[in-house]
Amino acid sequence: MEIKTMEDGARALVELVRPVGTEEIPLTAAWGRVCAQDVRANHPVPPFRRSAFDGFALCTADTADASPEHPLTLRITEKLGAGDSPKKAVTCGWAARIMTGAAVPEGADGVVMHEKTVFTEESVTLTEPVAPGNIVGAGEDSAVGKLLAQKGQRLSPSSIAQIAGQGRKTVTVYKKPRAALISTGSELLPVGSDPVYGKIYNTNPYLLEGYLEKYGIQPEYLGIVPDDLEQLRAAVGQAMEEYDIVLTTGGVSAGDYDHMPQAAREIGGQILFHKLKFKPGGAMLAACRRGKLLLALSGNPGAAATGLLCVGLPCLKRMCGLTQTELLCTTALLGADFPKASARERIVKGKAEFHEGMLYFIPSGNQYNGSVSSMEECDLLAVIPAGSGPLPKGSRLKVHLL
Repeated sequence: MEIKTMEDGARALVELVRPVGTEEIPLTAAWGRVCAQDVRANHPVPPFRRSAFDGFALCTADTADASPEHPLTLRITEKLGAGDSPKKAVTCGWAARIMTGAAVPEGADGVVMHEKTVFTEESVTLTEPVAPGNIVGAGEDSAVGKLLAQKGQRLSPSSIAQIAGQGRKTVTVYKKPRAALISTGSELLPVGSDPVYGKIYNTNPYLLEGYLEKYGIQPEYLGIVPDDLEQLRAAVGQAMEEYDIVLTTGGVSAGDYDHMPQAAREIGGQILFHKLKFKPGGAMLAACRRGKLLLALSGNPGAAATGLLCVGLPCLKRMCGLTQTELLCTTALLGADFPKASARERIVKGKAEFHEGMLYFIPSGNQYNGSVSSMEECDLLAVIPAGSGPLPKGSRLKVHLL
């Protein structure tokens, strides 16, 4: 099948890749990592009945006839603090002095707050009946068999804490995929070097590394390769041997110095697609070799980021082990007029605002392909269908949530 649309390109990449392996790591390092196996509770949390208040644990049936006219006095069996193990069961005519969080002794089915009693070290007196309750049941937070963390989902602070509640110090997660970043173009200067007329500083690795790390990829920038086929072929071929995925910027259009398609073929890569029908960022190429993926993006920073997020992100999620790989989508109202016609599908960068409970998409002021600033505060990407004319404020658009 010929791959031409943004959606088809993303789907083809997801079908190609797999998670890169698993590892066991400390819970202290697990936040945001992707769980590689279902984790269930082996014992209840809490593992015993606990008192919800400072007070007295007792048999509530004893108190049925208590009143101001006929007060009930119970003898104290023991005093229990949090962490103490009860030594005596509570029986008729007895109560245990108990603190919040302490284990409730056998026989007790209720706890009365001490404020509602008169007590001494030896006894407690009540003037009204006590209903069963004020006891936190065993397994109230986690029953045996409860799913604490699901395979293919990112570990949250809550799920990590629940795993810790089982006494575990480690968890098995998917390894972070290692991504090589290569910038191509003889016009690029390394950041930190002296300016040269006709050349520009290379910002792409800084922009793309940030997004890769955000979504769980471990990036490594390998430097700039000039517009030379032999050097490009060598750099990309070597990177595909060593890394789980290779991302490049530049050299994917149709100019005299756009060598990426030829380089991909010469290293034995099978080209999956070259140029997709959307802008900006549709000038991109994907190829695979021996199960490794090459994703070649536009050399323009704004377009490169759009291609990565709209087409590459689902497969990156899959490589991280995530079950849910689709882009998160909803609809929003256009917050300002968009004056351009869109002959082909257009991706517009912007941010979310809420007014009277409605989500509005506010387009960034600078939508140029080479713009880095267009990604500042960008948390939504709006999709304008091919063939659309200028859109008025209030138009309803499909948006991707970043």
